[in-house]
Amino acid sequence: MSEENKHEGETETVADTETVEPIGIIEAQECAKTAAEELFDHDFKSVIKAETNDNNEWRAVIELVERRAVPDTQDIIGRYELNLTTTGNVAGYELLERYQRGDMKEEI
Repeated sequence: MSEENKHEGETETVADTETVEPIGIIEAQECAKTAAEELFDHDFKSVIKAETNDNNEWRAVIELVERRAVPDTQDIIGRYELNLTTTGNVAGYELLERYQRGDMKEEI
């Protein structure tokens, strides 16, 4: 069997030979903040939760100021869930809720 036939159908890329380390919680928090600033046209407020699943993928919950008001207790806050891959790329997001800043909220 020729060398050409041994490797027929096999292609090796740099990505196949390198192992990518999953990001940690600090990187996940920073990726969520950066993604929020790029995805949404609202002022970033905070990352209020970051957790990983069994596949080392991340779920981050962020808050954004969607509408400013006077007094600021009337600001409208949007709470979003961002799903991040093991390398920190956004896989999806979802609006969880909107509320006025002055409302008492249970933490997720």
